[in-house]
Amino acid sequence: MSLPNILLGLIKEPTSGYEIKQTFEQVLHYFWNADLAQIYPALKKLEQQGLATSQMAAPDKGPPRKLYQRTTEGTQQLRAWLQDGPQLNTERLHYLTQVFFLGEIPSNKRITFFERLHDYFSQQLNELIEVDNSWSNDDPRYPDNLPDREQAMQFTLRLGLLKINAIVQWCESCLKTLNSKL
Repeated sequence: MSLPNILLGLIKEPTSGYEIKQTFEQVLHYFWNADLAQIYPALKKLEQQGLATSQMAAPDKGPPRKLYQRTTEGTQQLRAWLQDGPQLNTERLHYLTQVFFLGEIPSNKRITFFERLHDYFSQQLNELIEVDNSWSNDDPRYPDNLPDREQAMQFTLRLGLLKINAIVQWCESCLKTLNSKL
């Protein structure tokens, strides 16, 4: 039930499906992905369950947009999900499953695999470092004196920095091992 709960977290204020998708693309993609084909049916189900409402709003330009907002029941559902404690053993790392079977391909292809993995995670790490630096420069309360909601977001950023840095180092170590066998 993670996606519906994530959506409930995102629709505290009236928000369009397009804005939700932008949040996934700009912020949440580091740890969760969802496309519009998943988002809109989940929003509709939240409405049917009484956890969200929607209303049409006329934008400054363009067609009217449907804005979603969580209800009191939706807030209760979100808080219950958060208070249930961490959901563990639910993460799927497709690339790590591929690494498990990498012995099936020639060593030069394994090196290419790890180079691509390293490049991908290095780019993510650089993006997160940029977010961290920008936030630090813009807010004197950063990181330890932020308001509760922003502090929780910073905790997510902190883990992202540590985790992705560890993956980059792991890729470098694997590449060193693979290159030493050439």
